[in-house]
Amino acid sequence: MDSETGLPYPVETLRFWYVSPFGGRSETLGADQIGVNRQALAQNTELEPKDRVAVALTGNDPDRPWFMEETFEVVALDPRHEAADLSPQGEVVLPDRAYDFVLRPHLQPRLGDAVVLKGTAAKRLDDRPEWLAELLRKAVRRPNF
Repeated sequence: MDSETGLPYPVETLRFWYVSPFGGRSETLGADQIGVNRQALAQNTELEPKDRVAVALTGNDPDRPWFMEETFEVVALDPRHEAADLSPQGEVVLPDRAYDFVLRPHLQPRLGDAVVLKGTAAKRLDDRPEWLAELLRKAVRRPNF
């Protein structure tokens, strides 16, 4: 916890993986966005606004390769944003969309549940991973008949 501001979340558990309580849902966030208090984001993480992170609940993480996980854009919440009240100490705010419980059944936390933000891909991979396309092209070749 930062002693000057008292912002305890998010907490880094693995390199570029952060855990923070669920603070609520907001209709002001886009369907592919998550919000975190701007000051907590800057002080407690290496994530930046607009980074893309995968989001999971502890103990309920679907088995998917990292490149197939749904990603969300990080939005830094400050007092100008309507959802800022849901993240006073760095809690994660998820989008509130109709039928979200059907579209994302694995991402339905209760208030205070631990949410994992996986930022490894955002920090470790290039913005344009041409190397991945080349690797897949070599691995998946058309057979010569």
